[in-house]
Amino acid sequence: MSDTPRVMIAEDEFLVALVLEEDLRASGYTVLGPYSTVEDASYAASTEAMHAAVLDINMAGKMAFPVADALRDRGIPYLFLSGYTASTLPEAHRGVPCLAKPYELSRLLRELRRLVADAEGSIHISSQSDTGPA
Repeated sequence: MSDTPRVMIAEDEFLVALVLEEDLRASGYTVLGPYSTVEDASYAASTEAMHAAVLDINMAGKMAFPVADALRDRGIPYLFLSGYTASTLPEAHRGVPCLAKPYELSRLLRELRRLVADAEGSIHISSQSDTGPA
């Protein structure tokens, strides 16, 4: 496993996902995905080892809150990157950062660094012991 923080991307818009993936890789992150459906992202959120996640709210007409629920249940920090505003978030996700598209890279990276620091010392792996960068 890589020593770089692992970040999952759940984004259905191809060009946004491509640019986001390139931005994160260039900034030193290992990218999981991008996942373009709620179903694929939910599975990854439940099974993949990661430090944090970046989620679109509306993925191909389906709200991505089940993905956020799976991450929250595993204790994995995440943020929303969406055209939706924070006021549209359900109560369970209201304290989560919600950045607007198009995103400002410096703000996204600042939020991701904070999320990864919050998760530092553990990497979340389903049904295995936690391992990863300290």
